[in-house]
Formats: sequence, C-alpha cells, structure tokens
Amino acid sequence: MKKILLFIIGIILLLVPYLFNTYNILRLISVLLGIIIITISLIFSDNKNIYLIIIMPLFLLLLTYSADMFLYSKFSRLPIYIYEIKSNEQISTYNSLFYRIYNCNNELTLDYGYQKKYVCDNSLLDEIDINTFLINPEESYQNNKNKFIKITGKISKIIGRESIELNSYNATTNSLNGYVTFNNDYKISVILDEDLSMYRIYDYVTVIGRVADYKDKTIILDDAYTIASDIYNEFTYDIKTNSNLDLINLVSNYYLYGINTINVIYDPNTIYELRYLITDGKIDIDNIIGDNGGEILRDEDNNIIAKKYELNDFNVLVCENDKNILANKSFELNKDLCY
Repeated sequence: MKKILLFIIGIILLLVPYLFNTYNILRLISVLLGIIIITISLIFSDNKNIYLIIIMPLFLLLLTYSADMFLYSKFSRLPIYIYEIKSNEQISTYNSLFYRIYNCNNELTLDYGYQKKYVCDNSLLDEIDINTFLINPEESYQNNKNKFIKITGKISKIIGRESIELNSYNATTNSLNGYVTFNNDYKISVILDEDLSMYRIYDYVTVIGRVADYKDKTIILDDAYTIASDIYNEFTYDIKTNSNLDLINLVSNYYLYGINTINVIYDPNTIYELRYLITDGKIDIDNIIGDNGGEILRDEDNNIIAKKYELNDFNVLVCENDKNILANKSFELNKDLCY
C-alpha cells in the first residue's frame, strides 16, 4: 500500500508541472521530487531490483527532459529544466543543460548549443556609458553577472578578429581624431568573431554582450557583437581658409584650394581631421558631396572634364581623372584646375 501511494504521489508531482506554461522554479522542484518519490516507492517493493532502482531515476530524467524539448519544439510550451536570468523586464534567457531560450518581450528563440549571440532587438536594452559602468567594476559585475548589457565607449585596444577592449577615459584639451586619455585600472574585454577592420583606437562603439566573467580587473563580455556608434551619423565642418591660389595636396587624390584645414565635427568632443578620415576610408568623395546636384564642366570638344558642387561650407570639383578639389567658397572653380 505504501509503495502504491508513493508511486501515485510521484506520478502526480511529475505530471502536474506540465499543465503550466510559465517559468517557475517550483515546476522543476516538483518534477525532481516526483522522480525521487517514484524511486523511493521501488525500494518498498517486495521484489526489490537494485538495477531498476538505479536506472529508474536516470530513465525518468531523460524522459522528462526529452518531453520538455518535444513540448517546446511542437507546442512552444516553456520547458521545466531551465533557469531564468533576467537582463531587464523585457529580456531574459532560460538556460538549460544543452540549450538556452531567449525571451525577447515574450517572443522565444531557441539557441541549441549556446551558439547564438544576442538575438533580441537592440532597443530593448538601455545604453550604458563605459565611464559610468566602470566607476565600481566589481559591483557592476555582480549586478549584471550573466545578463546582457549594451555598453557605449571608446576602443582602447583591438586584438585581431578576437576581441576589443574598452577602458574608461578622460577628455583632453586636444581631442583631435578622437584622442582621449584612457584609465588603465579597469576595462571591459569583448570577445568577438567579426570583421573589426572598420574600427580604430579611440573610435566610439556600442557593444552588446553577456557579462561572463571578471578577472584581473577585467570584465569579460561574451556572446557579443558591435554596433557602429550613431554619433558618426551626422557631422559639421570646421574650416580655416586662406588666399593661396595654389592647389595643396591633402592626401592621395584630394587637394585643398584656398583652404588651410578641414576638420569634421561629430560632437564638441569628437573632432577628426578630414585627412585622417579619408585615409581610414571612413569618408570619401561621395560622403562629402552627398546628394547635392553638380554642374558639369566640358572642354571645347564637349568632353566632360569635371563636375562642380556648391556646398554649404566649401565647393568641390570632382575631375574625371579622379582629382578631387575642395575649394574656398570665394574662389572660382574651372576645369583647368583638373590638369
């Protein structure tokens, strides 16, 4: 009688959690208790089989775990063998032995083998400034352990395709080309697998990743990827003009005409030399002229020699021989400058 009663109680504890489709650690406790009680019921059997007593809990674990996966894959039922980690009120991950499930505002995505990076919408994470996050790195790590976060800061080190590092930093009086003074006491190391050739030291970048570890004063982000900072989406120019009628080579096939320097301002603390940006491939002639319409200049035989553009801050002559001339707005541009 005791054996039957225990067996029935065990079966009930085993099955009841499958009636619910919400995350609750009590579901897992109930299933495990059910397995234990069913196993105990075998001990009270008149014909005890030691092998059955050993095999039964393993069999029930495998059976219930498999049922978990089947019900999720076929009916989107939330598994029992999971542990939830909430990144915020809209994002959490349900971690299990061989898989995890991303919950993105109640939309579930299976990540079998822990292969996927962050899959939710970027906007569901609040942006955190690196300087704020590293004020107290140990506390930041403890508060965000295994959670996904979105960090914005400046790149202090690039290691091939493997990782980048972000240090907190202080602005300097000379911030040209993104220069800042990095604080080397603490840093974030971001484990990546992507093409980092577009990035340089001192570039702003936004990173989304999981806070995986903290060692040697370094917080490690895994399952991460980079997002180019939107600070570079808009810019203005700072121009110093002169009265020199000679063409001065800026870099490569770019020339200045009546201009000493052109700097690009993304914000008051983020100013780059145009020469630096052209050399790095971050700006080209198409970015400079934008969608402005140009005037075609032809020679005596009606061949196109160049196209002249009038911009807000300076004028541009784009020659057919790939010569690009950035000119003082008070200077006249003609096709002879292309030769």
